[in-house]
Amino acid sequence: MGIRAVARHGISILRKMQHKVRFKIKLWEMDRLWEYMGGSCWGLFPPSFYYTHTEEEIERISKEIMERLKKLIDEF
Repeated sequence: MGIRAVARHGISILRKMQHKVRFKIKLWEMDRLWEYMGGSCWGLFPPSFYYTHTEEEIERISKEIMERLKKLIDEF
């Protein structure tokens, strides 16, 4: 592997890292705006949750949370 190939590979890795960091910052900003607008009172999950989980995972986790909440209400 030549020096240019190594440099291109290094640059590619840095670009991927930069993309991941920008994406995480965007998710963080979405969540902050959601909280600022009162979303934490009405929504089950913050917006970033829907970007980082599949539909199946969201359904499964939602069901688990709802079951736990019903159980707590029944015990009360």
